[in-house]
Amino acid sequence: MGWKISRISTSLMGLLRDTESDNPVELERIRSSMMGCISQYMDSENEQRTVWRKLISASDIQSLWYLRSDVMHLLSDQLGEHRASEKMRAITELFRGHVPAAQYASARRRG
Repeated sequence: MGWKISRISTSLMGLLRDTESDNPVELERIRSSMMGCISQYMDSENEQRTVWRKLISASDIQSLWYLRSDVMHLLSDQLGEHRASEKMRAITELFRGHVPAAQYASARRRG
């Protein structure tokens, strides 16, 4: 049931977005940055391969936005929370203008 609620809220957020439509060039630039951050930490662990597959299959910028937490978790395990957070700040900046302002603001308050 939880996944249904999440999927519905994601769909609604897509309809309510106050940003430009997804630009394929920007989508790939953000995806490449996220994959570049985790590529050096890839090994045979299932969690890392799962995050990699999720990044590859993300169809829009909003999906990549939600995958930031997975990337952060993976980086935290490898680098520690402080260094992972520093790397994620740079990735989060790539989303400026591509996710609703309200979402971006809440991410900045936590970081």
